[in-house]
This record gives sequence, structure tokens and C-alpha cells, in this order.
Amino acid sequence: MPKLPTRRISMFKKIVTGTTFALLLMAGPSFADWKPEGSVTMMTMFPPGGGGDVLSRAVAKHFEDTLGWNIVVDNKPGGGGAAMAKVLKEAPADGMTIGFAVSETYSFAPIMNPKVGYSADDFTFLGAVANTQIGWVAPADAPYNSLEDLVAAAKGGAEIEVGVFSPRANAAVRAIGKQFGVEFIPVPIKSGNEGVNNVLNKHLATTLVAGPQAPYVRSGDLKVLASLEADRLVVGGDALTVAESGVELATFRVKWLLAAPAGLPQEVKDAWSAAIESAMDNEELRSFITDKMSLKMVFTSGDTLMEEITGGRGANKTLIGFLK
Repeated sequence: MPKLPTRRISMFKKIVTGTTFALLLMAGPSFADWKPEGSVTMMTMFPPGGGGDVLSRAVAKHFEDTLGWNIVVDNKPGGGGAAMAKVLKEAPADGMTIGFAVSETYSFAPIMNPKVGYSADDFTFLGAVANTQIGWVAPADAPYNSLEDLVAAAKGGAEIEVGVFSPRANAAVRAIGKQFGVEFIPVPIKSGNEGVNNVLNKHLATTLVAGPQAPYVRSGDLKVLASLEADRLVVGGDALTVAESGVELATFRVKWLLAAPAGLPQEVKDAWSAAIESAMDNEELRSFITDKMSLKMVFTSGDTLMEEITGGRGANKTLIGFLK
């Protein structure tokens, strides 16, 4: 079969995306009934210039290009998303102010610090565009190839340092150590990139990281010892999940999501949910999320997000116990 010219393929993708969105419009009256009047403020928990900020703007661009909505991205970093969440909580529930963050902002932070000033119940979750890819990695020439090997090394007297990028990561490492009767040494890092660089330069033995490891795993500079996701990593060889190794509690289920204040009218929620789901057909955005950010592009509905976030409160309280 003859191949279509590249230009025609690109045009075909645009037509498919537009057609998919048109079908969403026809699927129910609620989507077509609401659209923003004026500019939408899309707050993001990430500082300017970082990967999270770039992803926020890529998602905003999808809404603008596909829907014709005007989106103004407003960076509100601080407190692992708490600074943004507190402002979002007080915004009008009219669909004109939304927030882009990771689910830990709503699931773990309020349990970790009850005085943070909000809970998941203060928000309407609209949908998620991607899942993290959190792995426990080491240099390719490290003397261990799995979590089992790492535990054996620790039991043999090795002091195993582990870069941890959040309190949740710290708690997970401690929980895993407790399960196997060893004590790993959590070392706080500011980002996954910092952890990767420290491991590559042999300043850290291992690190937890949520995506930036992928290019180095592909190149053979790093190896994945374990997946801290519910599934094995897309780029991670055959490394087992921590649940497969017997530590379900340490599993991360972090989503990159959009939320609005509680009390959002159903037709507005439905419109935003359909808009977010339509991003799954955006090939340019998919390439950015999967290839550049090394995340797993998966849509999760707002209702499912609320169930996951509130349903995980007990497990998060247990995890926090490992930090005391």
C-alpha cells in the first residue's frame, strides 16, 4: 500500500482530532451547553520553566487549539501544591478558575499536615491526563539488579542511600525497609532530575524518581530495581512492582490532574471532563507526555479521582506513621 505524504498524514491527524471532539459535542447536551465566557485562569503548582510548568502549558494549549477557549496559566508554586490548592479552594465554583497539580497535593498533603487548610472534599476533580512512572533506580554497574538484591545487600551490611523527592517517597522507602527488616537511608532531593544526576555521578547509591530516569534506562546508564506504580514501568525492563514484592502499601498512584472548587455545577464539570478526555487524541500532546516527560498518558475521570484520593486516606495515615 502506498504511503501518504507526511503533510497529508499531519492533516489527517488534525481531522481525526477535530472529528473526535465533534463527536464528544454531540454525545450529550451538557458539553455543548457550557463554555467559558472570557479567559479561564489555570493555576499550576509548578514554578516557571520546569517540566511540570511546560506540561501545564501544553495542556492549556490543547484547550485553546481544540476548543477555542482562552486559557491563562498562573504559576503558584509552594508547599508541594498547597499554595495553589488554598487559592483554588476560595475561587468561585464557576469553571473559570481551575488548578493543575499532581494528586498527592490532595491525597497525601492534607493527611500529612491537617493544618494545611484544605482537604479533597473542598474540590471538584475534573480529570487526569497522565500517570507518573515512579521507579527505584541505580547505576547500570551497581551490584544489585532488583529490590530483592538491594535488601540482601542491606542485610549484608551495606548502607543503601535512597534519594526521596517528597514526604510520601520518604515514607514509602521506610515502609519497604520495615517490611524486609532492613533500614535504608532516605536522602531528601529537590527533584527527580537531581536524584538521577546524583546517582549517575555516584553521589547516591540509588534514588526514587518519577520519569526523568527513562532516557538513561534506555541508554543503559541506569537500571530499574523496582516499580512503585501499580504496574511495571513502561521503561523499566522486567523490574517487579513493590506490590509484587509484598509491599502494596508503598505503591504510588499519582496522577497529573485538573481540579476546580467544590460545588461546581454538573454541566460545567461535564464540559471540562470531556475537554480533558479529548486530549487523549492529541498526538502532539501525547508525544510530549510520553516521550519528553516519560509519563503514561491515561485519562482518569473526576469521579474516579475522588474515589482514589478519599479511598486512600487510611493507607496514607499508615504511611505517615513510618515518618515518626
